[in-house]
Amino acid sequence: MPVKADLRAAQILAANDPKKKFSIARALVQAKIERSLQVLDWLAERYDIPREIQVTKLEASKLRRASTVPDLRTVEGRVARRYWEAFGKVMPEHLDFQERMTSSHQNNASDPVNLALNYGYGFLEGECRRAINAVGLEPSVGFFHDVSDYQTKQSLVYDLQEPFRWLSDISVIAAFQSEALNLSDFYFTGDDYRYRFEVEAKQRFIDLIRERFNAGVACKHRVLKWDTVIEQKTNELGRFLLEKSLTLDFAEPAPRLQRSDDREVRARILALTGSKARRLGIGKSTLQYLRKNACKDQFTIYKPVMTKLGGWT
Repeated sequence: MPVKADLRAAQILAANDPKKKFSIARALVQAKIERSLQVLDWLAERYDIPREIQVTKLEASKLRRASTVPDLRTVEGRVARRYWEAFGKVMPEHLDFQERMTSSHQNNASDPVNLALNYGYGFLEGECRRAINAVGLEPSVGFFHDVSDYQTKQSLVYDLQEPFRWLSDISVIAAFQSEALNLSDFYFTGDDYRYRFEVEAKQRFIDLIRERFNAGVACKHRVLKWDTVIEQKTNELGRFLLEKSLTLDFAEPAPRLQRSDDREVRARILALTGSKARRLGIGKSTLQYLRKNACKDQFTIYKPVMTKLGGWT
């Protein structure tokens, strides 16, 4: 990593300045909450979770009253609790996902979903660590999380994961609902009561996560990959610490989360007759494929077919 004494000195000063520490922590938490609510809205296009969304938004509204970093942690924790309740409701029951948190810790692997989330967050941690090293920040000095008092805990790495955790969350949702991952891809170890990946399934899932991080997002008249966005936001944090920038925004760019399998599209497919399909230019085999997959938790409709369905009145 580059040696930037001025940047690290500014980082330590900011971490000891309650006002500046709060402004950075708030920007991180606000971005995380915005993305969490966006993920829930995305899920609501397919699943009936209005109550879960309502209570999550109610908890999120309390962010405007937070005035200290502990206040932010309280709001973030309450929003996360409601978020994971909604998350659990849309996951297949046979995966036995109960919650993300336990009485003792968060990073448990007591079910396949939590194991996959752990791997997703591990991938994200690597991206954040790489960005911190590239910019020249000190990874152990954070703003939302407590400053590290031992070597393996690097608070700034945890901080920078917060606005981007949604990338791993939707990767896990998509993997299980599309059946790219199944219960047969895991095995349970009795010595520590945890799940493990089968080797091929692990690599398949890592490839899915990598694909998500390599997806493009519109950003100031350009298209950037999300791993590039993480480094860009880390660099913006450095500029803010050095007072070369007066604003800090981790919420932009915002992703466009769209589904091709929402309830309206499914209803159209199931109501589509053979004659109407022919008039739309949809072949018999394609119609059979659409009908079969409309009953699954998640499926993909390719753009040309989606265009034809969208033109149906």
